[in-house]
Amino acid sequence: MRKEWNLPIGQGKRYSPGYPACPEQSDQEKYFRLLDATKAIGITLTEAFMMVPEQSTSAIVIHHPECEYFAVR
Repeated sequence: MRKEWNLPIGQGKRYSPGYPACPEQSDQEKYFRLLDATKAIGITLTEAFMMVPEQSTSAIVIHHPECEYFAVR
């Protein structure tokens, strides 16, 4: 994405459900409802909030130069 957006190396962060900055995997359901992902691109969620087909990835991508990773505890 950095290349597509012409961002310098190190600028921008990607936050995905299930990782330290967004530890609650069930938040995936909120994203799916908000974006209507099943209708839009055909990806579905299992009861355990895993995406089908496998290896699908969702993320919130921030390109601001001052964004940082953080951990929710």
